Formats: sequence, structure tokens, C-alpha cells
Amino acid sequence: MATEITMPKLSDTMTEGLFARWIKNVGERIERGDILAEVETDKAVMELEAFASGILIKTMVSGGEKVQVGTVLGLIGEAGEMADSAAAGQPRTPSAQTGAIAASPEPEVPHAAPEATPSQIEMEHEKASPLVRRLAREQGIDLERIKGSGPEGRITQSDLVDFVGQQGKPEAAAPSAAPPEVTPITSTESAVLPLMRQAIASAVTLSWQTIPHFSVTVEIDMDACREIVRELKERPNPVGYNALVIKACAGALLNFPLLRAGGPASSSDIHISFAVSKPDGVMMPVIRQCQRLTVAEIEIESSRLADKSRAGRLTSEEMTGGSFSVSNLGMYGVDEFTALITPGQTAILAVGAVSRRPVVRNGELAVASTMRVTLSSDHRMVDGAYAASFLAELRHSLEKPVSLLL
Repeated sequence: MATEITMPKLSDTMTEGLFARWIKNVGERIERGDILAEVETDKAVMELEAFASGILIKTMVSGGEKVQVGTVLGLIGEAGEMADSAAAGQPRTPSAQTGAIAASPEPEVPHAAPEATPSQIEMEHEKASPLVRRLAREQGIDLERIKGSGPEGRITQSDLVDFVGQQGKPEAAAPSAAPPEVTPITSTESAVLPLMRQAIASAVTLSWQTIPHFSVTVEIDMDACREIVRELKERPNPVGYNALVIKACAGALLNFPLLRAGGPASSSDIHISFAVSKPDGVMMPVIRQCQRLTVAEIEIESSRLADKSRAGRLTSEEMTGGSFSVSNLGMYGVDEFTALITPGQTAILAVGAVSRRPVVRNGELAVASTMRVTLSSDHRMVDGAYAASFLAELRHSLEKPVSLLL
């Protein structure tokens, strides 16, 4: 019985992705676990794995096409076998796993639109990436008119943006098949933004328009934490402020379940998303079961996930299921800021720099290392007093951090 290969949901915010290219060819034997294709999501370039064995008997999409989550991409079966493709190329409800959904066999499958010849595809692949080719099609731009600045004359996204800026939007540009759910993109340059920037634009607009935010800020004495970071700096596994903050958040969230995604009914495990900056946007990998990890283990895991984020190699599990988020701009010298809640979550903590500041101790002026943190919360779920109580516990943990090291 033939099975369908579908576009997987690879992150919490993903609704569509760019099908980059097939790695296997029609007629080629496939074993379960083989890499079939590459998909460019709003987060990274992902490898699409086969969840069934057989022959790749048909492909429904070509490289460079943008498709919705659940869209049927191709069929795996045996020689001479076909499947009912009435819904081929149409979105389906995403399954928990990528790929293999059983389909009833039928004698014939209607053919999709004619694909480019292998020579044409090869020439286009050499000239520009799938993303650049798709954006050019959406703008009605002939890539032959653009001189590439990349290696061996390859056309980059910057070349496309520059060309659009010089020529203006062509009158023959084809309209989008359907308007996006939110439309913050209006300028010529933003119209050719990569998927990650488009996804960020949609997510933050959705967050700001649908979640009633309120924020609460506290200043925390970090002298004790500063000493811990200094002491561990020369050891094989140094620990930074971010790991201490994440560990403190995990402990506090156990006592404040309304601030976790899913509320009291959710699992007792604390999965914390943290922001990682990239040149083309921000990623939010997830450290799982933070309440079970030591500070050193959180430091190691956050470093591993940050490296994978910047390389665009995160897995679906590493990008989904966060209970709470932490965004730290302290390394950029930012004292205080307000972060937007990730859709699907209840709160996010914005962390500022640890700086030497004047404080009053025992009625006298002194200098201490302090850090300002701002909690943004969903007012539908919690009130100000609840958020303030969470911050009070977080501050207590960081001002007396010995318990975080046990």
C-alpha cells in the first residue's frame, strides 16, 4: 500500500515551509530512515526523513515551492503501485511524525503541472538557491536579468533585493495565491524577506495583537552570582549568568504553574526556550526538563543548542514544546527591555546586563552588581500580584544562589 510523504510541522510557529530539493529520485529504492529531501522552514534547513520503505513512485512538488504544513509532497510504494491523490499537493492535518500516512491504492494519479526538464532545473539550481528562485517567481522577476555577486556568479538574496529596489515592483508580478494571516510586510524590500523574517513578523504581530501583555520589572543584587561566575570561569566547565537565570526560573516556575504554557494541567517538567541571535533573525531552542538539570548541565546544553541554532541544524524536538521563555540582551550592554510573549506561552523574562550600580545598604550608599529583569505576562492568565510574587522568588534564588548549585 502506497504511503504519502507530507510537509512536517517542524516548529511551534511553522505553518508553511519552502521545499528546497529532492535528494532521492523517482524510481529509486527508499529505506526507512533515508533522507528524502531538504525543507527550508521558518527556523532552519531540515532534512526530510522517510518513515516507510519502498520506491519513490511519484513527486508532487518541485524545488523552490512554498507549501503548507501537511501538504502531500510525494508517494512511496512498490513498482507499479499508485495511491489516491485527490488531495495530492493539498494540506492535510499534520501527524505527530513526518511523513508516512497510509493511502488507498488507485490505478491512476492525475499528474501535476509539468515540471522543468532536468537540464533546466540544474541550470536554475546553479544560478540561485531555491529561496531566491521562489522569491523571484513571486515578484515576476526573470533571474536572467540579474547579475549574481556570489561564488561563480550565483545570485544571492541581496542581489535580488538590490534589483527590486532599482527596478521597482514589476507590473506583471503575479499576486499571491492567498493573503497571509497577518500582513505587516508592505515595503519592496520586506516583500523579499527570507522565511525566518516573515515568520518572526507574523509571530510578533500575532503576539502583540492577540495577547494582552503587561510587564513587571525588578532589580536583583547579583554580587553572589558574580562571584560564582568568577570562581568557575577558570574551570573546565565555566558557568555564565544565563544558566543561573534559567535554573532559577525553572525552580520558581514549579511554584507558579500559571506562568507555564498549559497552566496547572501541564506536565511538571519545565522546558525553557531561550533566545539565540542570528544574522537573519532569532531562534528559540528549548532546554528540556530544566528543573532536573544542574547549572553546569544547563550551560552545556544551552551552548550546544546555540551552536546548532546558528548552524541551522536544530531538530523539531529542539525547537518545540517550550513552557516559558528567557531573552537575554545583557551581553549587548542593554540595562532593561520588554520582550514579547511567544504565541502559545504565557510569559517571557527579559534579562538585562549585570552592571555596577549605586545601591543603598543599611542606610548607606554603596556600589553593587545588579541586574534588571522584566517579566511580560498574559493578563488573561495571571495578574500583577502573581507575576510580582514570581519575580520575588526569582530574586531570592539569584541573590542567594547556593541552592541553585546543589
